[in-house]
Amino acid sequence: MVNFKNPQVPLKEILERKPVKLKANQVRVQVSYCSVNSVDNYKFKNEGGELPFIPGYELSGEVLDVGQDVKGDQISVGEKVVGLSLENFGGLAEQCILDIDDVFRIPTEVTTKDAAVIAYGHTVALYTFSKLSNLKEKEQVVVTAGPAGLGLAAVDVAANIYKAEVIGVVDTEERGELVRERGAFTTVGFNNKLIKEILKKTDNKGAKIVYDAAGEPIMELIGQCAAIGGKTFYASPFFHKTIPAPVPHTFSTIVSLKSLRNQNRHLYKTLVNDTLELANENLIGAHISAEFTLDKINDALQFIEDRKCTGKILIKMD
Repeated sequence: MVNFKNPQVPLKEILERKPVKLKANQVRVQVSYCSVNSVDNYKFKNEGGELPFIPGYELSGEVLDVGQDVKGDQISVGEKVVGLSLENFGGLAEQCILDIDDVFRIPTEVTTKDAAVIAYGHTVALYTFSKLSNLKEKEQVVVTAGPAGLGLAAVDVAANIYKAEVIGVVDTEERGELVRERGAFTTVGFNNKLIKEILKKTDNKGAKIVYDAAGEPIMELIGQCAAIGGKTFYASPFFHKTIPAPVPHTFSTIVSLKSLRNQNRHLYKTLVNDTLELANENLIGAHISAEFTLDKINDALQFIEDRKCTGKILIKMD
């Protein structure tokens, strides 16, 4: 067991907990993999809550048990699944209990490992480009790609599903090379020439769609790259107590899969399943920056903190 709050301070007591009895609509999953995201890293340091706190919200594994109201056509014991525990976290454990609405079958051509890094970021991007905007083929879209995998997933969806002309905003040339490999038409650096460079690449008009997956500090500038009537989407909502006021004659909003789950459960489930099917058809793919075992979790967090990662960080649980 790891003291996530302060890894230098050993835990005074380790208790064996008996398995919790499932509620009627719940599923117990034996966790094989859990991704570690910037959100997890943030919560470890700022708002994880009272111990014991188990982080991790994007996971994959095998169904061990189901509640009495879970039907066989929904999920069965022994199936390989991906889970999104956006409300309660708990993925970095041997077992995780989830609501049936947050458990999704893994298609035959998607590995358990890849499923644990595709379900969240690619779904957020698919939701943004299909439901909140109308991204068209060859249309220019600006995507910020920071040290986690959220921006890279958006590049993947925009370039390879919608065939859009992606302008990636990156902080290192290494990340720029990866973003271009994933389908970006071109990249620009995050510096004081950012707005000028993007305007130059968009005929001084700006982009109709701007997708910010990096958050602070770039969010203060990126909205200025939107065209008149354009939309800026802030896709890392866990970080945002507020977002910058939109530039006149543009629009901005936060994109939150957690909020969508509460607002429209059916659409949430449909989008996650659609994302997994796109991966099954090899139209989008996972990018795993590094893999760690659970006992090396703090090395994984430091890897993110040092901005070494170019995609998702994966924890192997079994």
